[in-house]
Amino acid sequence: MAEGIRARSVSTALAAGLPQTKCPRPDQTSLGLDSHALERSKVSVKSNLKSVIPQKLQKVWRTLGMERRYRGSYSSWAEATADSTGYAATEILRRVVAATRATRQGNAAWERDTVLFTEPWAHARLLNTLKHVIRSQGHLDVLDFGGALGSTWWQHREWLPQPELRRWSVVEQPDFVAAGRQEFEQGPLKFFDSIDECLREGRPNVVLLSSVLPYLKTPCTFLRQLASRVTGTLIIDRTGFVNTGPDRLAVQHVPESVYPASYPCWLFRQESLTEALGPAWSLIDEWKSFDGDGRTFRYRGLVFSRGESHT
Repeated sequence: MAEGIRARSVSTALAAGLPQTKCPRPDQTSLGLDSHALERSKVSVKSNLKSVIPQKLQKVWRTLGMERRYRGSYSSWAEATADSTGYAATEILRRVVAATRATRQGNAAWERDTVLFTEPWAHARLLNTLKHVIRSQGHLDVLDFGGALGSTWWQHREWLPQPELRRWSVVEQPDFVAAGRQEFEQGPLKFFDSIDECLREGRPNVVLLSSVLPYLKTPCTFLRQLASRVTGTLIIDRTGFVNTGPDRLAVQHVPESVYPASYPCWLFRQESLTEALGPAWSLIDEWKSFDGDGRTFRYRGLVFSRGESHT
């Protein structure tokens, strides 16, 4: 466990109005949604229930809970969007800024999806992949598409050595980029409005798509275009795949403890993504994501490799 990423006391964070959790699951507490007493009560009840409910029953309950979050099977993006509430982009940005600020100031160890965590925790398979790139190529240059305000970098920064980590480039929506450049750019962390802008400043040897492809209107078209422009290692993480049948376009309902919203979300055939990448890209690793599985789908991380000889 990295010493430099220790969080400050929970009382300091609570005084700042930022509820926290030790659990690495992103659905238990969030920024400014409930009173602190209610949050502590919820955590206490869940802990007591876990101590008396058999683990197999807990797993079944989690699976059913995941299944309920993804509803319907839609024939078009427009149809799924019409059946969604959407979300308040300004409010989400406000929460992401507040959570990232708490992390930077040491009032939280890290954040994900506006949720704060008090204990350091590394996504081991992702981190091992990044370290393998450093060992094999001598440096790390990451293009993090849809990476918010650098959540993955903030979470793992103490485990990623410098100067080997040359850049961690987040490509995001304009409002996120503006907030990132104004307050959070430091060291290798940079923000860009587009992939083109990022590539003009250098060539990444890792592209990270973490919980991104399911929320694009035409994800396979995007992936096909991206795959023709980059080389090295491509990580598709925290992405849902159907167990059987064709790609499924559902509406995802976000737990209210995170933020109230619902929006279109793809659950893919794995073959859809490998076909979009084409034969130049080889699948070299796969892992079970911490997001959890439903009864009809599973969440996975995939790692692909493409050498310079294919350009």
